[in-house]
Amino acid sequence: MDNPRRAAILKVMDFDTDIAIVGGGLNGPTLALALAQTGQRVTLIDAAESGPRAVPGFDGRSYAMALTSVRLMQGLGLWEALEENAQPMLEIKVTDGRAGEGPSPFFMHFDHAEIEEGPMGWMVEDRHLRPALLAAVDAESRIIQRNGARVVAQEPDGAGITLTLADGGTIRARLAVGADGRSSGTGRRAGIKRVEWAYGQTALVCAINHELPHHGVAHQFFMPPGPLAILPLTGNRSSIVWSETTENAKRINALPDEEYLEVLRPRFGSFLGEISLAGARYTYP
Repeated sequence: MDNPRRAAILKVMDFDTDIAIVGGGLNGPTLALALAQTGQRVTLIDAAESGPRAVPGFDGRSYAMALTSVRLMQGLGLWEALEENAQPMLEIKVTDGRAGEGPSPFFMHFDHAEIEEGPMGWMVEDRHLRPALLAAVDAESRIIQRNGARVVAQEPDGAGITLTLADGGTIRARLAVGADGRSSGTGRRAGIKRVEWAYGQTALVCAINHELPHHGVAHQFFMPPGPLAILPLTGNRSSIVWSETTENAKRINALPDEEYLEVLRPRFGSFLGEISLAGARYTYP
């Protein structure tokens, strides 16, 4: 006589992977590597097709990495390769004022010499970080990559979870992790709700070349419409995160490059000499 519990028992035992991670940006591959190094079998699912592993030209994207993030990269065995192209932030200066008038004489100053851990943080460009992560994922035998695959359904049960892909295939895992961004389909299907509200601000993001060296100093300049962050990159370059009202940001971002710079210059000041754009421009959100 057939055991009516046989199908359920087999379902519990039959896993394609230990952990399925949905999302192949930066967080998904980082988590996949950390889990694989503990012996877990991981399937990394990314809706995007596999991208180039070679380092492309600089496109303006970079990330500020605090000490904890650097330690994570060290633990994954990636920091040695990243450090040679990373810019340490040795000081942070916080001021306020108005565009064209310069900063207030009163400011906050943080110096890495006052702490034991070293630099206040590091700036790492996307063109170095992303290929390093993907190369490490490629080399890890415990990670299976499913590029160009989109999850359309998920069915959790008492033993694990079954993910259904757009092509009709399924992946059975003990655990699923949603690393698929702020509009996470994984979170939506799980019934995870969010509360959102608008601040009426948009960040204009770019990178610039400048004549004078920054000496590893990061600046945060608070103005009435929003703050301007100047974050040092390698060489005479800096990353800019410039917050404006959403209406102003939309108008500024629509300008040609030179007119865009004309709006930025009185906010940035002349302390690093003449500036020019390096790479593409972005807005967030």
